[in-house]
Amino acid sequence: MENRGKSSNKGTLLLIGLCCAALVLAGFRNGVEASPAAGVYSKAQQPNAALETEDRAGLAGTPSAAVLLLTDLGRSVTEPDSPIRLVFKWQGSYIGDAGKAFSAANSLSKSLGLQTVVKSEEEGHTAYRSSSKSGEMKTSLFWSEMGEGESYVIVTLETTDLSRTTGLAGSVQQAGMMMTSASVAADWNVSLQGTAKEHGDASQALKLTKHTLADKLQGMSAAETYEDETTASTSYTVPSILHTVQSGAHRLAVQAAIHKDVAKGSSRVTLGFPLITIEY
Repeated sequence: MENRGKSSNKGTLLLIGLCCAALVLAGFRNGVEASPAAGVYSKAQQPNAALETEDRAGLAGTPSAAVLLLTDLGRSVTEPDSPIRLVFKWQGSYIGDAGKAFSAANSLSKSLGLQTVVKSEEEGHTAYRSSSKSGEMKTSLFWSEMGEGESYVIVTLETTDLSRTTGLAGSVQQAGMMMTSASVAADWNVSLQGTAKEHGDASQALKLTKHTLADKLQGMSAAETYEDETTASTSYTVPSILHTVQSGAHRLAVQAAIHKDVAKGSSRVTLGFPLITIEY
């Protein structure tokens, strides 16, 4: 899976959501089984904020530990006191009785504390959506029928200001448990974005950002890169991070990208475990 950015002021939208060939039925997998099983969760039900960065990296196969680690990394590469956006996605496939997708989607929506789903037609598929916001955190459900009783499901938890959001690590873990209970074979990814601490052209800023990350993630090694006039992106392998995605001969663990906004005169940094799945 090659991970590339687009030129233009938009950066790149790497939306794994409906790329069924890569994710439906399988999802991102890792060496310790990436499905949201209770045994995996038990290691991080009480995440310890005092963990050193490398200890967190070793636990980053779990959702809550990944949020803690990415938050720590994000604060080290963004401007001090600037808002940090974080987007956590659970996504995967559901197989049930044909004609009962609405009931299943609505049941999951309610278990997540959301309203009754709203039905629509999107790209030739029947889809259901619901969302709610609590404080700075927004939770949303997207459910798309794929045919013959199969559906693709995405639950997103997002905040535009991480410093003003509490309980996010526990919420993402709980959402995964709800999807498991709803028989959705889901896996996860998480992305973080903010104003880059490093300035200059995107390529040089990314190199400096990489040095900061490498100080916290021992053994970090570049595997795939992309550059254009305003954007630079690199995906890395990190031996201590458990949750990875296979791309050719590499097990990618983290992606970093810098996009220079020429109009604003500033740069945006985006990090993702194991890949970035938002526009950068």
